[in-house]
This record gives sequence, C-alpha cells and structure tokens, in this order.
Amino acid sequence: MDADFLVLKVQDHVGSLGELEDRESLPLGGRDEVRQALENALPSIDWHGNSGLWWSGEVFSIEAVLPEGPDPLRSFTLKVRLNPALSAGPWLRSDEAELEAFLVAVCDPNGWSLFELGSGRIYEFTDEIEESSSGFPLRTAGLVN
Repeated sequence: MDADFLVLKVQDHVGSLGELEDRESLPLGGRDEVRQALENALPSIDWHGNSGLWWSGEVFSIEAVLPEGPDPLRSFTLKVRLNPALSAGPWLRSDEAELEAFLVAVCDPNGWSLFELGSGRIYEFTDEIEESSSGFPLRTAGLVN
C-alpha cells in the first residue's frame, strides 16, 4: 500500500475532505511542536529541512513533509511507501498492522486525523471500524518504537 495522507486536526467528525469548510481544521501546533510529536512516535526519523524520513525495518517508509509558511501548521502530509524490493508482492497482514500502529502513534496522542489524498476520505483505523460496530473502545495507543 503506497499511500499519501493529509494530516489535519478537525473538531467535528467529517468523512471526507469535501465536507470540510474553509479554515474548519484546527492548528496542529507550531513547527517545532509538530516535529517533536512526530519524533515521539517515530524516534529515528531523519530530518532534512521540512521533510523527515523514517524506515520500519526493511518493509516500508513513512515520509513526513511539513509545509512552508508561518506557524502554526494547519496540515502536513505523510507518504507511505513499500520497499521497492518488496513491491511486486502484496502487503502482508502483519505489515499492515505494523503500519497502522505507527499511524495511530502519530495521530492519537495529538488528536490528529488522517485523510487519504487519493480518495479524500478520512482514514479509519481497523479498531475504529470494529469499535463502531461493537459499541465500546478497543484501542489504546502509546509510543511505538
């Protein structure tokens, strides 16, 4: 799954980017705060200017791209890429679960939401789908190393 996500902080639940009004997203924080939040979730992220790259072993990478401009940041993108040596085959369930754990670690502690740039839809984590059908929360997030 190569995917690009837009990270936003929204007050009300929205299903897609098309449902957002202008300036409806809340500030994520200052550039330094956002970088620190990403470093908390992805401790070995390697920053080069406004772009940080992080590898999960040999399976996939996550690139965080912070926009130019003044603080506070209102969004940034995450680019998920499967290692090209493995891209001929499908994602394994365990790899998808690992990726999701990292995305949860980035978003949950900060109240951020992921929107898939290809479809514009909000990304629903597996346990959110299960939670909505079971009626009780299943997820706890913490630091992922």
